[in-house]
Amino acid sequence: MIQNITIENFRCFQNTSVKEFKQVNLIGGKNNAGKTSLLEALLLYTFPHPHSIIELKQIRQ
Repeated sequence: MIQNITIENFRCFQNTSVKEFKQVNLIGGKNNAGKTSLLEALLLYTFPHPHSIIELKQIRQ
């Protein structure tokens, strides 16, 4: 289970740390606040393979 993550130079995040993830987490915020970017960063952290980046690009289209 991911407990902490630091995101650097990824989409709208320059240098962001999220600490103390729990077993269930809610992500909320206004439009264009970075909710999807956070989820994409977590996906790439969990599956750090080149095909993960390719799949993300396909999903965004």
